[in-house]
Amino acid sequence: MKIPIQNIYYLLCYAWDKLEEGKKVNVSPSDYEDAIDLYARVLLNGCKHLFKRGLEHNYNSITREYAGIKGKIDFHSSLNKNLFKQGRAFCQFDEFEANILQNQLLKATLKRLTKINEIDKKVKQEVWYCYSKFVNVDDIDIQLSLFSKVKIHRNNSFYEFLLRICKLVIENTVLDESSGRYQFKDFLGNDKAMASLFEAFVRNFYKKEQNYFVVSREDIFWDAIPLGTSSESYLPKMQTDITLESNSRKIILETKFYSNTLNSRFETVKYNSANLYQLYSYLRNIELKESHPKNTESEGILLYPTVQYTLAETYQMGNHKVSINTIDLSKNWKEISQDLINIIGT
Repeated sequence: MKIPIQNIYYLLCYAWDKLEEGKKVNVSPSDYEDAIDLYARVLLNGCKHLFKRGLEHNYNSITREYAGIKGKIDFHSSLNKNLFKQGRAFCQFDEFEANILQNQLLKATLKRLTKINEIDKKVKQEVWYCYSKFVNVDDIDIQLSLFSKVKIHRNNSFYEFLLRICKLVIENTVLDESSGRYQFKDFLGNDKAMASLFEAFVRNFYKKEQNYFVVSREDIFWDAIPLGTSSESYLPKMQTDITLESNSRKIILETKFYSNTLNSRFETVKYNSANLYQLYSYLRNIELKESHPKNTESEGILLYPTVQYTLAETYQMGNHKVSINTIDLSKNWKEISQDLINIIGT
């Protein structure tokens, strides 16, 4: 499935709930043919934004030899080196500096970008220049586990967007040990990663772009009574990808992502039966739940991405209207947005 680069960028911004931050970096996604060049440009412009307002600083605990006394004295080390007679001492003190994890991760990712073969030469030169501006920020060996250790809050929320781009770059680069260079492997070929991205995108799109429905995820409980010594704990958990609720309507929307949306056998195109069974099971088991007046007539939508065609089929299944829809991710973004709104019929 070949999705245009600019649309991938919008998918990421919505999925990460970072649409405003994505606009701040002032990048035109349509200017790029390769994803890695786009991600590099996003980081470059994002770092420029940080330099303009000032890199985040924090207090770090430092122990070093110091002319005079500052903070807490390390008497043992000072006496061993006979520093007091020289008017010096080993001291432990806090220093307000930019040498903190989030800046180290940005710098390390910029360095990684310089070692990726596919990046445009001009972009790579700009990356080197940006890397050099992280003065007094340590070079670190970057590890994916470090990203979860950064503390994000309201005053540094812009970092979260840039660090997500950094993590995306690190996750999808592979070292060629013979050359010491890296290759970028686009995550578009990973159905599992794309399924998660597509689901988060659709959920956050509906949260931002319409106000008719309340958007959430919902746990659905089996309409089942254990017999004898049986236990409900053995039944698999049911949780919707997206539930949309208004006073008059309720929609259970399940997103699915496959390289090939429909199954084809003996030259006949068919829906994926497991997806349809799953959605109908949700609709049937929710009928007895009294949390919403429309549960008995709730609607179901299966939504698939394509870049080949548009499909919109609707059926009445018992009390429930069930639709199977595709969204063509090769269209321009305004058309995609309108198609998504049309699917839920607000």
